[in-house]
Amino acid sequence: MKYSDKVIDHFTNPRNVGVVEDADGVGRIGNPVCGDMMEMSVKINQDVITDIKFRTFGCGAAIATSSMATELIKGRKIEDALELTNRAIAEALGGLPPVKMHCSVLAADALKMALADYYRKQGDEEKAKELAGEEPEVVEPSCDLETVVPLHWDDLDTIAEALAQAYPDVRPLDLSIPALFRRILSLPGFEDDPDAATEEILEKTQMRWHEHISE
Repeated sequence: MKYSDKVIDHFTNPRNVGVVEDADGVGRIGNPVCGDMMEMSVKINQDVITDIKFRTFGCGAAIATSSMATELIKGRKIEDALELTNRAIAEALGGLPPVKMHCSVLAADALKMALADYYRKQGDEEKAKELAGEEPEVVEPSCDLETVVPLHWDDLDTIAEALAQAYPDVRPLDLSIPALFRRILSLPGFEDDPDAATEEILEKTQMRWHEHISE
């Protein structure tokens, strides 16, 4: 797997690692069972993110995207920072292999969680809920599957086809691994052990879903 020079730089020399003291907001995202984990803390003054730090448990791409995200966010107004997309983070790094695009989603989502925590502390529950956008444990398919067949981890192509049919409006590379995992578990016919999933299995499923809709 080939990474850009910027990805390697931000992985080997990550910026803004650590925890902001007396942070105004802290966000955590991810799942240690099925993917990377990230914590982001921010300091805010007059709607400007004056300081930001992160701690990430994960692969090199997860660390690099977290590092680049903090560089792009620091010094920005909240409204401008929220416009930062996972694809913009990947582009700033000179691109990511498609199979690692989910790492950039982690950083963008962690920022939203940190700002949701900030607004919650400010007493603005409505804004906090809007930013958190927390998905339920079960993510119902947006349409009915034409056929329901038993789904197992040893048949990722069938799982990918079912995902494409159940979530026709979703771009798979814009999903974090935990979000992908929840959608798989929600598929009618899924009969395998959730604990048997690994990040590698989920990355392969995500790529096959992406390739299926790109055909």
